[in-house]
Amino acid sequence: MRVDVRPATPDDLPALAATLADAFADDPLWTWMIPERHRHARLTRVFGALLAHTLPRGHVRTTVDRRAVAMWTAPGEWKLPLPTVIRAAPPMVRGAGRRLPRLLQRMGDIERAHELQPPHHWYLEFIGTTAGGRGQGHGAALMADALGRFGDTPIYLESSNVRNLPFYERHGFRVTGDLVVRSGPPQRTLWRA
Repeated sequence: MRVDVRPATPDDLPALAATLADAFADDPLWTWMIPERHRHARLTRVFGALLAHTLPRGHVRTTVDRRAVAMWTAPGEWKLPLPTVIRAAPPMVRGAGRRLPRLLQRMGDIERAHELQPPHHWYLEFIGTTAGGRGQGHGAALMADALGRFGDTPIYLESSNVRNLPFYERHGFRVTGDLVVRSGPPQRTLWRA
């Protein structure tokens, strides 16, 4: 089955936030950071805030049916500017609730690890497929699209779900280590040279 990929637009934001919420609903890290009660709605808020920052930059891709989405950050643009953090704060607070310290702590851990990476690379912030769309080539289509567009530029990502490691390895990534975290589930760092 052919899966078509296209650039996402601001009109896609609500649907893509829901797609990522569904994709990460059982992820070990996100279940640790986001309370169980109303988790889908909470995750939708959080991913909506992240997409609101990333969509205008033109590096969010989706399948035509919006069952999968990938959020990319161009080389040198991965660090969130303070105004973006301030705009994203209310939905992040509502999404994480009392677990906000966990979310902020992990965001800090990720930022510290990212600063240690070689500077010129694409950053895969998130890639996710709805539960009903898994195993149908959506994620592979998004990854093939990106690899075709980025050429020989290296790619960096972190993965909090060991079930996803074979997917990344099939696309040329290798695990480079464990993210140093103060608490919570582990994350692996991956690099595609």
